This record gives sequence, structure tokens and C-alpha cells, in this order.
Amino acid sequence: MNLIFRFIWMLIRAHLAQGSEAVAGTSVMTFRCWPHDLDINLHMTNSRYNSFMDIGRINFMIRIGGWDKLRRAGMLPVLGSLATRYGRPINPFQAFQVLTRIVSWDDRWLYMEQRIVAGGQTASITLCKTLFVQKGRSVPTDELMQLIGFTSPKPEFTAVLAQYDGLDKQLVA
Repeated sequence: MNLIFRFIWMLIRAHLAQGSEAVAGTSVMTFRCWPHDLDINLHMTNSRYNSFMDIGRINFMIRIGGWDKLRRAGMLPVLGSLATRYGRPINPFQAFQVLTRIVSWDDRWLYMEQRIVAGGQTASITLCKTLFVQKGRSVPTDELMQLIGFTSPKPEFTAVLAQYDGLDKQLVA
């Protein structure tokens, strides 16, 4: 991650608001695309999307009050995969938001959705597949969800996948 100043600013703000968001909710962060975020085509480079999503996931875990609980339990996140679809560019100096939420889980993996929205339109949608490890073992997701206080019913995973099958329509609409 090469967004160190934005990361430090997020840590300060997130710790001040620790526990302010619901586990079943959506975390929203606002950024601006600066010239050093651009690629040769003069829009935000794809690698920056991933960096901003890293910040968004950590922000989400701190704001729901889960980060300290996970760290005390010796649990560390491990990113398994990202499936990203890009729809619109983010232009120089344009403000954008990173929205992060938990969408489902299975026995091993936690699935999070991250959207990057600019000008009221979705610029990208990402499905993140993450697990947590503790002392060299994969933590069962039900144990993880209990620790962070997720009490809502588990969403149907097939519904999550069906939603991602229709992403192209959302990105061009």
C-alpha cells in the first residue's frame, strides 16, 4: 500500500469513531483522485482501486469495533481473492467513495463487497474473499462472526453470486 498519509488519516478518524457502525451496515469513506493517482490515460490507475479498498476494509473492521477484538484474539486477515469489475473512470480531482460491507460467508471464507462510486455512479464493484488465521490455522467463519458481533441472519450465498452475475448491467446503466 503506497497511500501512507491517507492510511494514517483513516486510522486516526476510524479509531475516533470506533464502534460507531453496525456489523451489518456499510462503511463509507470519501477520497479525491489526485495527480499521483493517475495512469497514462489520465484517470485513476487500477492498482489504486485495490489500495483504496485495502484502506476501506481496515476502516470497516475498526469502525464496527472488530479490529481490536481480532487483534487481541491473535487473528489476522488473509485476502484470498478479489473479483473486480470496472465500469467508469475516475478523473483527476474527482471525489469518490469506497463503500464496504459484508455480504455472506461460508465455513472458511468471509465475502465482502466493495464499491467505488464517483459522481453518483458506480465506477467499480469488487467481491473480496477473505479468511482469518490464528496460530497457523484458518478460523471458522462462524467463530469469527460471533467474535465481531454479527447477529444478523447469514445471507444466502447463491443470492450474492446471482447479484454479481448482473454486475455488468449495473456498471453501464
